[in-house]
Amino acid sequence: MLYKIATSLDVPVSRFFDGLPGNDETCVEARPLPVDERLDFIASAEGRRLIEGLVKLPPRVRGRVSSLIAALGEELALLDTKADSETAGESRPAECKTV
Repeated sequence: MLYKIATSLDVPVSRFFDGLPGNDETCVEARPLPVDERLDFIASAEGRRLIEGLVKLPPRVRGRVSSLIAALGEELALLDTKADSETAGESRPAECKTV
């Protein structure tokens, strides 16, 4: 949130901490925060289309779609973790299950 405010004011985030203890010029300058990927997606044409479609859904259906997307994200994270734990050089295709 602070990053977005600083960006809109065209000032570095560190500007909000000027004069605070431990924030003098001898301190090592912190790296800028990476741009939040979620904001980039929302600003994209694909993100806008997705949001427009979701807004048109009834609240109950929208909640279910949101739960489905969250579950898919968790499943992909588990698959990534499993793939990372395998030994180097042994790549196996992800198993697909039909329901």
